[in-house]
Amino acid sequence: MPKKKPKEPIKNIPNNSKIFWHIFLGDYGGCGHVRCIFPSLLCNTYKFDNKNIRLNPSYGLQYINSIDFYKNKLFVTFQRSATESQLQFMKHFSDNIKEKTKTAIVYELDDDLIDVPDWNMAADYYNNNRKFSLEMIKRADGVTTSTEYLAKKLRKYNKNVVVNLNHLPKFMWGEIPWPKKIGEKTRIFWGGSANHFALAGSGKSGGDIGKDLLKYIKTTINDYQWVFLGAIPNELDDIKDKIEFHKWQSIFNYPMYLKSLNIDIGIAPLMNCEFNKGKSNIKALEYTAAGIPGVYSNIEPYSNLTMTAETDEYFIDCIESMVNSDNRRNYVFEKDYNTLKDQIFWEDNNNIEKYVDNHLKLFNMQIPKE
Repeated sequence: MPKKKPKEPIKNIPNNSKIFWHIFLGDYGGCGHVRCIFPSLLCNTYKFDNKNIRLNPSYGLQYINSIDFYKNKLFVTFQRSATESQLQFMKHFSDNIKEKTKTAIVYELDDDLIDVPDWNMAADYYNNNRKFSLEMIKRADGVTTSTEYLAKKLRKYNKNVVVNLNHLPKFMWGEIPWPKKIGEKTRIFWGGSANHFALAGSGKSGGDIGKDLLKYIKTTINDYQWVFLGAIPNELDDIKDKIEFHKWQSIFNYPMYLKSLNIDIGIAPLMNCEFNKGKSNIKALEYTAAGIPGVYSNIEPYSNLTMTAETDEYFIDCIESMVNSDNRRNYVFEKDYNTLKDQIFWEDNNNIEKYVDNHLKLFNMQIPKE
């Protein structure tokens, strides 16, 4: 048998270094901000303890065809790229720039683009472009993603995959409040895009809010104030005049807007499917940052939280147990906070430094340790 090539020792980034990289954004929506824009903004102000190392990431939507632009870049990131034209950008970079500048290619994604359920609004787009996404994943020098579950799946196509957890920007969310006491009518919240269920007129059915849970919402519409933000399932169309509905908010306005709604309980139901198993726990981070105790489906993103349910029936029981007890809500919130506190904010727990080090791992490099 041929001998395995010995693993190269990890190289320290020298002191007095400035680390440059550029991100080609696939979107300016949630993923683009959470995964790229917010950490980039914070990286540019981050100071390492006792080290004169600075970070200087940049980002944009347009492809830049300039060798001079990349001369000092350690790597470029293609975020959530999926189309044939984006693949051509990557090929052009690899063939015309990479060899001259030694700038590596990283592919970044937050969602499973391989197994998108048919009822998801983006299914046709990603299914039609799957071959381009997979080719970009294979071509990249390394891949970053948000969960270990998704990383294991991506390693079938590229062995060099690292996990960068999602975090929230504390400069936008502020300090975490404690849950308030329930008022005259319990306010129960669901927020998200229409990607969570089939669209009206699509001819498709299914989604993350199960049939029994939808029925429960209808039967309690006069008992609780149901609050939806972003979208409402078609099945609730006949009671939508009794639902408090809020339009989708910009990602900069959302944190304070969510806090202003005075929510008592947040829910995050997810269908148990491959696509959802690859999701991150971003909804739990948001609820906790807003001081909201949550009920979650018992699948991969939320399996370590307190109130998790495998069926609609149990999900409803979890909601009812918190509706009837402020003490229960406080207990659930405190437990979830202690579970998530090190992950919630970019600015805490050296999460920015971990974000950079995880990228450097792709190239067998690291920030020098004391």
